[in-house]
Amino acid sequence: MSINEVILWILMICMALGAIDRAIGNRFGLGEKFEDGFNAMGPLALSMVGVYALSPILAKILRPVIGPVYNALGADPAMFAGTLLANDMGGWPLAQAMTDDPQIQKLSGLVLGAMMGATIVFTIPVALGITQKEDRQFLSRGVLAGIVTIPLGVITSGLIAGIGLGTVLRNTVPILIVAVAIALGLYFKPEAMTRGFELFGKGLVFMISIGLGLGVFETMTGHQILTGEWALLPVAEGFATVALIAMALAGAFPAVHLIVKFGSKPLSAAGRLLGVNDTAAGGFIATLANNIAMFEIMKKMDARGKILNCAFAVSAAFALGDHLGFTAGVMPDMIAAVIVGKLVAGITAVVVAYLLFARAFPAYLAGDEGQLATVGAGPDMTGNPSPAGARADDVISPHGPAVETPDPGKPEA
Repeated sequence: MSINEVILWILMICMALGAIDRAIGNRFGLGEKFEDGFNAMGPLALSMVGVYALSPILAKILRPVIGPVYNALGADPAMFAGTLLANDMGGWPLAQAMTDDPQIQKLSGLVLGAMMGATIVFTIPVALGITQKEDRQFLSRGVLAGIVTIPLGVITSGLIAGIGLGTVLRNTVPILIVAVAIALGLYFKPEAMTRGFELFGKGLVFMISIGLGLGVFETMTGHQILTGEWALLPVAEGFATVALIAMALAGAFPAVHLIVKFGSKPLSAAGRLLGVNDTAAGGFIATLANNIAMFEIMKKMDARGKILNCAFAVSAAFALGDHLGFTAGVMPDMIAAVIVGKLVAGITAVVVAYLLFARAFPAYLAGDEGQLATVGAGPDMTGNPSPAGARADDVISPHGPAVETPDPGKPEA
């Protein structure tokens, strides 16, 4: 039995436990998480099905535009899909539409989309809407450290997936260029980058909504609006994929609940080694399920903890939650490759952030509430009193309800 099969069986055992707990009245909290997996179908459909329907059209438009650039770099143009779109927000179907090479489809749509695509289209816009203005400088520092380790995560995933080293390295070149460009932009032009992320998020919502509306209309009326080479893919196929993902999430969410419940004490110890408070230590495990929960408690973290958590969230977010469920739903053979790559990139991002900012932000000392305040100068994600339009609901979230945030300092009942 392969590691991917082992993980899938663990998810299904947790799914069964969730179903049983729901049947007996949700006595252990697993039944609620079981429900959350199926409740995620709505947000998933809103974020995925529209792009799925439009993917042949998007591929037809993008190939002649970005093809020459990527070809000049020795990379497949389909890598563009996972650069700008999350795996579960259109990156996977677009990568499939842009290339017939299954290795590139995996590397772009499943791997890169779970790191860079998710950061650009979801994590940064949502973080801007949730975090307090005074915490944006910590967000920018963390994202700076997190972005630069994405190529390492992609290489790791590619090699685990059995993709040739030469193929992986060639297709990592544009990723590295984009990562450096984003990092420099965040440092030197944070306000312009912020506006760019906001506009991109709104444009994506517009495109997804139009595609979904057209697809549903064609399916229900039988009247095809777009024909020939501009025809949409049937939305029913997209909804079938969403159903598979939801079944995997029905096991992933109970699994994360168990990890949160039993992993708080060792996590607290790890937090002390990093010199962060208990809230920041809990943020790491919350991020593995859903980074929204981490951003919501960021105001209670010490300065160092805020930076390290934001760095970790760039690639590691949803590793044991939505992205695990998505990968299990569409290609179970890629589970280990995607999850390990995300964790490698996330952990190395924490190391990079620690090396860059540990001296500027000393270790947290219990009882020193002053360390929760803004410390030091540095790049801010926005100079505006409140980022215009940067609300969490400006981006269609496929990630469902945020996970319950663990408190490592609180003893188990």
